[in-house]
Amino acid sequence: MNRLIVSFSGGRTSAYMTHRILQEWRENYDEINVLFANTGLEHEKTLEFVKECDEQFAFNTVWLEAVVNPERGKGIRHKVVNYDTASRNGEPFFDFTAKEGIPNVAAPKCTDRLKVAPMRSYVREVLGHKRYDYNQCVGIRLDEIDRMNAAAMKIGVIYPLVKWGVRKENILQWWSKQDFDLDLPEHLGNCVTCYKKSDRKLFTIAKHNPEYFDPFINMEIKNGLAGPGIKDGQPNKFYRQHRSALDIIASSQKPFIEWSAEFDEIYQQGLFEDEELDVSNGCTESCEIEYI
Repeated sequence: MNRLIVSFSGGRTSAYMTHRILQEWRENYDEINVLFANTGLEHEKTLEFVKECDEQFAFNTVWLEAVVNPERGKGIRHKVVNYDTASRNGEPFFDFTAKEGIPNVAAPKCTDRLKVAPMRSYVREVLGHKRYDYNQCVGIRLDEIDRMNAAAMKIGVIYPLVKWGVRKENILQWWSKQDFDLDLPEHLGNCVTCYKKSDRKLFTIAKHNPEYFDPFINMEIKNGLAGPGIKDGQPNKFYRQHRSALDIIASSQKPFIEWSAEFDEIYQQGLFEDEELDVSNGCTESCEIEYI
């Protein structure tokens, strides 16, 4: 039986990929399932976009959230939610950090725990699929080819956008012709205050909407000493250089050039030399998973 799992991140690229798969590949597979994992910290407009894709394109997305068992040795399972019942205050994220501690660039485990794990739980427990008896699509574009898994073919991962030769400009052009779009600036995409984002994006968010950092502040205060890897009783923090969410907010009050689409275009052209604020860990629209 030919089965396909589509990992829908909630971004434009992933939605474009999902739409084309459902339009062009239905005859290739006996079963196609579209999965979206909500961490509880996605922007509200991301949730609206996923809902709109379901209504306009009939994605029939299965909305999932992680269910964290606080007991050591017990893995993460899943629960099925929808637009109305999806967490919006970081509840799955908080439960995960309460058990395993604060993720950061040295321990980037939130994608695995909050996206991969609940999807895997659903695929095994509800769909009844065993590992490697299905293929999985991941929304990496041709201009992101360096993010591909070298072992993709062996583990059944497919990159349709690379196969189709799709780049970011193709995605934006296609969405410009649709009746709706993701009404969200790029720097607010994914988990809004993701530690993988550049300082310029984080400072811009903090300057205008410091309240977006409240969930991370709460987790650092309550769960900073949770999980393994605590040294000398020092709590873990989310951001590079051992900075806290409060540190990011404080830095945003100092003079800096804010992130904007126009600035990003200048930076990408190599016309801006001050790169310190633009160091990131590859976070654009989403944290793409490698394998469910």
